Amino acid sequence: MLPDNEEHYLNLKNSYDEVGKRTWQHDDFVESSLETSRILFTDESLRVRKPKPKDLEVYALLSGLPFGKEFSNKLLTIQQNISSILDNTAHYWVLPPNFGVEYCVFKWPDDNWNESWLPIIQQELSSLNYPSFRFTIRGIQINPDGCIIAKGYDEGVIFGIRDRLKNNLEFLPKKQSGWAHIPIGRILEPLGSSRFSKLKNMIGELSNLVLATDKIKTIKLVHETRWYMENKSILRELELY
Repeated sequence: MLPDNEEHYLNLKNSYDEVGKRTWQHDDFVESSLETSRILFTDESLRVRKPKPKDLEVYALLSGLPFGKEFSNKLLTIQQNISSILDNTAHYWVLPPNFGVEYCVFKWPDDNWNESWLPIIQQELSSLNYPSFRFTIRGIQINPDGCIIAKGYDEGVIFGIRDRLKNNLEFLPKKQSGWAHIPIGRILEPLGSSRFSKLKNMIGELSNLVLATDKIKTIKLVHETRWYMENKSILRELELY
């Protein structure tokens, strides 16, 4: 069953806002918080200031990969605008073909994996019966750890599928997203107060605008072997009705 759209929208908006507002309680990013982002990239790439995501194995269910061209280009433009403020500050951008919205993760990098789970997942996915839906980006958010996200709203379908999988797959990791966002980048070092203030103003202007929409018609079972989908295999693609 899908949630009431208005209540779902408000709950999701409040959840985004609760985290996003913490970023701007300081006058710059806190280095200890940015370690959560830095640990996702190889030490050598950080040393030469050309961030490269680590090889990390994940099994997950997503949509996108890619989204439509118009949708992706709007997020790319936002990346470029933020880069104009970040300038030479170390940061990483997710490539547009790798933009994805996550329903659930079946294996995180540090989890054990049992190959016998894959046919169970496939069987469960075969039984899904959900409609295609309008997916909307309403604002950009930067979290205290430097993660830059596009705030997604899903009409409840992503949450409906996520809840079903939580209920039906006993081996599903307890750690799961409570959002419907698209990760688009990471800031990897403090900016300085002046640049941070400019970034705060830009994100404030973007925080609740409708920036992009797309119709999601498929979901994809993905085996990811480098973070941010830089290396991945699509194991299965399912149509929504």
